[in-house]
Amino acid sequence: MTTKRALVFVDLDDTLFQTARKMGDEPRYTATLDVDGQPNGFMSATQKSFIEWLLATADVVPVTARSVEAYQRVQLPFVHGAVCAHGGVILNADGSQDRDWQARMCNELAHEQSRLHRLSEHTLAIGAELGFSLRGWVVEEQGLAHYVVTKHNHASDQVLLRVLAEVKARGLLDGLYVHGNGNNLAFLPLALQKREAVREWIRRDQARHGKRPLLGFGDSLSDLGFMAECDWWGTPKRGQLASHVLASIDHE
Repeated sequence: MTTKRALVFVDLDDTLFQTARKMGDEPRYTATLDVDGQPNGFMSATQKSFIEWLLATADVVPVTARSVEAYQRVQLPFVHGAVCAHGGVILNADGSQDRDWQARMCNELAHEQSRLHRLSEHTLAIGAELGFSLRGWVVEEQGLAHYVVTKHNHASDQVLLRVLAEVKARGLLDGLYVHGNGNNLAFLPLALQKREAVREWIRRDQARHGKRPLLGFGDSLSDLGFMAECDWWGTPKRGQLASHVLASIDHE
């Protein structure tokens, strides 16, 4: 009997690689490039060995908040497609966007389009009022707005928590959910979920291949939704999800 390869869904940033500022003096291996083609994301030796093992033994599908353009700058040899933009895009193995999923997202996000652009502007203005230097934008794919992202410019990550508190206090987030991790604050429509895209991927995969082992890996609390669709899941020992779990145990 031929053993079926596992299907692995894996988050990218802070799971398989991270920025240099989050690393020590350990050896670094380039994982991503910036828009100018310069390395800006790096794997440790352990991370490099981990992804090489996964790619050699399983069918690996990245599940990332990255836009398609940002995903294309990832230098790891994924070959089965990907889930991008927090679940807003499913990429086929050839890099093209899945048309059925795109149509579903166009329908479900239609009423959020103008709101997301206004929210980005309001968030940057609130940051300026508080005296913070921020940058932000709306992640779009083929003209469809998916979510708002805000980052600070060379400040503490605590700055974004203060901005978030003020945005909430002004009632700007009704009907949205928040993803925050380090220098990344995102406001997302409820229809946009990594979990929903992974559910669809699993449904299609099982229709073609039958049931096979499903593994999920991610570092953020927001990753737990798609990870919970899998038979087993894991998280890096230094990450938001691990910190949350350990803090919960310590308080018991």
